[in-house]
Amino acid sequence: MYLHIGHDIMLEIQNIIAIINKNLMDHSPDVRQMIYRYRSLGVLEGDLTDAKSLILTKDRIILSSISASTLYKRANRSVSKSTVGSVWYTEM
Repeated sequence: MYLHIGHDIMLEIQNIIAIINKNLMDHSPDVRQMIYRYRSLGVLEGDLTDAKSLILTKDRIILSSISASTLYKRANRSVSKSTVGSVWYTEM
């Protein structure tokens, strides 16, 4: 199954490791350091100014203008009972 994360980007749900809320991006020095590190490595995609969530995948990090809660709802609609794994979400 695929998840639309905005800006015409579709990701396979199996490749998503985590979806991080903007609040955690703003208030955690560790997450901010991770963002700047991956930007310098060239694996960060998207615009930090309009980001509402950060999506970690197996090979890249994508900033999305769609909120983490909306992405969670979309992912749960896409995941069928037969799909291995599940999608988790928590609000910080």
